[in-house]
Amino acid sequence: MFKRSQVVLSAGDHVLPGLGEKVPDGTILGARGAYGLMAPKSALNDWWWDVYQKANNVYPVQAPYRMAQALLGLKLAVEKAMAANGGKKPTPEQLAAALKNSEWDSPAGKIRMVLGGGNQAIQDTAIGRTKWDASKKMVTIEDIQRFPAECVNPPANMTSGEWLKAGFPGAKCN
Repeated sequence: MFKRSQVVLSAGDHVLPGLGEKVPDGTILGARGAYGLMAPKSALNDWWWDVYQKANNVYPVQAPYRMAQALLGLKLAVEKAMAANGGKKPTPEQLAAALKNSEWDSPAGKIRMVLGGGNQAIQDTAIGRTKWDASKKMVTIEDIQRFPAECVNPPANMTSGEWLKAGFPGAKCN
């Protein structure tokens, strides 16, 4: 089947380390963000990749990236809430208020709390095509296409369903 059809894994980066050379070359792959092999080049991502790989003997994919960005968001919220609260331990409500409308850098790029009244995050995303690299003994990603968060998320005043039905008004794509 894989020889007759184009394989598309819209959120499949987590299977790459385990399946390895069994993933057909040319598979279109996404990760619900710019994670793993599609993460943007940055000092923070280089650090994260190295630390995670050394600790786990496998490179990070979608789930570890999401955990890292969540912890960085929590760190930001704690720092903001404590600063606003005279250095005292914040309540859950103070943490939620501090996180609202925030933004921070993560190994996968900038995270911005802009939907859902400032309570829902958006981030850029990427897709690419798989290619087995025999010398590295791992799947690599080629032809990576990046999409700004505003290209793949509805504006704050619309639900995803409304946005799709209306033909993506306000989408800001390159």
